[in-house]
Amino acid sequence: MARKPAIWFINAARRTLLAAAPSLAAPDDAWARQLLAPAEYALFERLPPEERVHAVAVAKCLATARPGDGELLAAALLHDVGKLGTPRGAVARALTHLLPPSGVAPEPRLGGLAGARQARVHHAAYGAALLRRAGSSARVVELVARHQAASGPGRGVGPDAGGDLGPDLAALAECDERT
Repeated sequence: MARKPAIWFINAARRTLLAAAPSLAAPDDAWARQLLAPAEYALFERLPPEERVHAVAVAKCLATARPGDGELLAAALLHDVGKLGTPRGAVARALTHLLPPSGVAPEPRLGGLAGARQARVHHAAYGAALLRRAGSSARVVELVARHQAASGPGRGVGPDAGGDLGPDLAALAECDERT
């Protein structure tokens, strides 16, 4: 398993702190609402505050380079919706990331900490299914479905990989890792 960069740990700690004290989180929900279709925003607003803060930060990172790419920004805002329904809070978040990734199959969905660890591995597919049902564009669904494979050191998705979505996946992965 590839080693995560130091910035990942810093951001994970910040998000864990926000999970412990959600009143400290101040997601820019109004900005997100402008970019998302109503059904997409309904999913976005169900995310806990620390996840919405992260999603907006990823989207704003991408917006500096590609301000007119609404689908890429929507995918950034929605890339973690597959985590919906899993236990939240600082303890669950910390344990999910401290324990090794779960090798459990994506279905059936599990509850409790086992479900949170399952979602850590399979949230991209879960999110893509939610977005497909919500009527998101095929590109948004595909970006969310493939974002997890694109992130992290040694994952091998660069501007020339991933077909037409390669540059988008690489940019999404870079912003996801940095924020």
